[in-house]
Amino acid sequence: MTPSRIGLFFSYPAYFSLAALWLGVEVLSGLVAQPAQAAHEENFAQAQIQGDSDYLEARQYIEKHQWPEAVIALRSVLKRTPDFAPAAVELAHALVYTNRREEALNLLNQWTAKEKGDSRLTLIRKLRVLSRVFLTQENFQAYQDALNLMTQAKYQSAIERFEKALKAEPYNVEILTRLGQCFVLQNDYDSAAEKLRIARKLNPFEPEVHLWLGRALQIRGELSEALNEFKEGFAGLPESELAPVWFSEALTSVGQKSQALSLLESDVKLRPQHLGSLVALAKLRLQGSPRKSAAIESARRELRIALSRFSQTNFAQLPRSESDLGVQSVEDPKLLKADIQRLLEQLENINPADATT
Repeated sequence: MTPSRIGLFFSYPAYFSLAALWLGVEVLSGLVAQPAQAAHEENFAQAQIQGDSDYLEARQYIEKHQWPEAVIALRSVLKRTPDFAPAAVELAHALVYTNRREEALNLLNQWTAKEKGDSRLTLIRKLRVLSRVFLTQENFQAYQDALNLMTQAKYQSAIERFEKALKAEPYNVEILTRLGQCFVLQNDYDSAAEKLRIARKLNPFEPEVHLWLGRALQIRGELSEALNEFKEGFAGLPESELAPVWFSEALTSVGQKSQALSLLESDVKLRPQHLGSLVALAKLRLQGSPRKSAAIESARRELRIALSRFSQTNFAQLPRSESDLGVQSVEDPKLLKADIQRLLEQLENINPADATT
């Protein structure tokens, strides 16, 4: 699947209100509204019991959006009670809104490494939000303008807009990820790897970052690291069509063709609408054994199934397979259909007498 044949579609999940995405408080409450409110109330009660006036004061600063004052008060709390996780989370929140996102995310990553179970999952959710939140409406609009250019495959113009947005929103993982994707789609894999490695360090729990970094590293020939990234991306994106196709390519590159076949077979069984995976599976069967009867028959069957599904598929209404931070990997249906027909024609032209068992 070449970059030029990937259709680009973007959407945000329901909890990301586009009107509120740029405004941090609304996004935070939109993502984990009731749990976050309950946590604040519990922390407030705990602070009252402990008589922690600094934490109560910090909460008042946060409610008034007095972020520098909140940072000072929360640092004081953590100096006395370094294991008080709520203060660390609030400090990360305040740091983001003083334009110190890198410090905030490093802090949350340190706490996430220490926690387990539900507490760890809660911190990962908070890390994800704070890594992507926009600080002003103007910055969000600049990002949205760049995203619109990206959907039109105007990658260089999109890159220039994303770079401008990144200057206003340093270490914003959403912008870094989109930059990395643009560079991959523009075949600039060195620049893609640079941006996506930064994004991974800031938020190692974003599967799209792993997926696209894996692709950049795969093309660069860094196959061992690419496989690790694909494993993370594939595990975190169960509905993705790009993930199994790219992962299978990387596995084949290191001589693990049987694992690649199993991966694609599982994907097309669970998600029959993944025609790209079905075509990739047929091609992989023929790779290295183009004259074997069993491979020819399996590939022919899979290509015929893919072709038959064109009449049954409304590509515009297919369920979204990539995440809200992903690129919808729907190939141009006409090009994909032509590719299938070409492969079938090649198989039909193989003389049965030349096939081997």
